[in-house]
This record gives sequence, structure tokens and C-alpha cells, in this order.
Amino acid sequence: MLLDAMSNKPSLNRFDKIAPFYDGMTKLIFGGSILKAQRIHLRIIPREASILVLGGGSGNWLVDFLKEKPTCKIWYVEASLVMLEKATQKLNFSNNIQFIHGTHLDIPKTEFDVVITHFFVDMFREDQIMELAQQMSAKLKINGVWLVADFVNKNYWHRFLLWLMYRFFKIIDAIDVKSLPDWDQAIRSKHFTVGECNSFYGQFIQSNVYSCDKKVAT
Repeated sequence: MLLDAMSNKPSLNRFDKIAPFYDGMTKLIFGGSILKAQRIHLRIIPREASILVLGGGSGNWLVDFLKEKPTCKIWYVEASLVMLEKATQKLNFSNNIQFIHGTHLDIPKTEFDVVITHFFVDMFREDQIMELAQQMSAKLKINGVWLVADFVNKNYWHRFLLWLMYRFFKIIDAIDVKSLPDWDQAIRSKHFTVGECNSFYGQFIQSNVYSCDKKVAT
């Protein structure tokens, strides 16, 4: 099922220009590191889990997972209509996915066992990520987890590559921010803690599993 959310239309479809070749471009630059970071923690998800995916892109990273755990129920929110159409084609073998053309402002009014935001928080300022973390805290069930994979800035070549990446995405008007936020610190500031953490591509890509102390967060 594909739903078209109307509440945040000005922010939609900014990745449509590069959606047709985005996966190929990232594979050319990063090899298999992007997919590894996206997939590594999917193994901890229970078979009957309810899952919220924000910014899932083309969905190629979910294909094997859904074949292994077809009973999971997924709400798949993507701002790019072209990306969302690619995802519906790749994942059309599953009847347990609700596709939503929208943003984090268009999340269904329910709680989830798992939230997944891969290569999503790098598009926000730190204060916006803190607001997102507060929102995710409210959306997670007790003992729920938040899976985040994204870029980090740890040395000089990270900084150089990030400068190139952000300049490119600014030129095509896909993002508003000019540099990578400290997303990990922003998330931790809202009472999330890291359980598992893995690094890829010379520690340029980090994949974390967060849990939240909901009593403190609320």
C-alpha cells in the first residue's frame, strides 16, 4: 500500500534527481560498506516486530531481511517519490509493508519495536536531531531499539570527503545543512544509549543500536 502524506510537501522529492543512480554511485565510491552498515544489525530484530523505516531509499538493503523474516510489519516512510517507487518494486513480494510518501513529520500514530534511520540524520542540524530523538523516544515501545547508520568525522580524509559530499548535495539542492552534525551526541543527549556499534570504510561509516530509558526521557 502506498500513501501520499501532504503535511510536509515542500521537503519532498529533493532526492528525485539522483534517485535513478544513487545506489550505483554509493557502491562505486564505498563498495559494499553502505549495505553492510545498513544490514549488520537487522539480525537482532524479532520475527514479529513492528518497524518504522525513515528515509529507506530504494529498499535494496531490506530484501534479504524480509525474505528471512516475512512476518515483520513495516511502515516505510520516504521523501523521494522516485526512491519510493524503486522500493515498492524491490519489495513487492511482501504484503506487510505500508509505503508512505512523506517525512518524519508524517509518522503513523502508533508505537514500534524498531526504528531504522540509515543515512538520514546527516541531513539535519544537531538541534533538529535532538527533536527527532525526542520524537523517536515517544514512538518506541518499551525495550524498543533505534538502528542508525551514518557517516562520522574522525580524521582529515573524512573531513575532505564530507566536504565534497555536502557540496555536491547542496549544488543539486537535496539538503539544507552544510556540514555533518554530531548526530551520535545529539541522540545520546535525549537519554539514548548505544548497545552495539560497528564501523566500516576506514571508520568513516558507523552503525549503532540505540535504546532509550523511556522513564527518564519522559
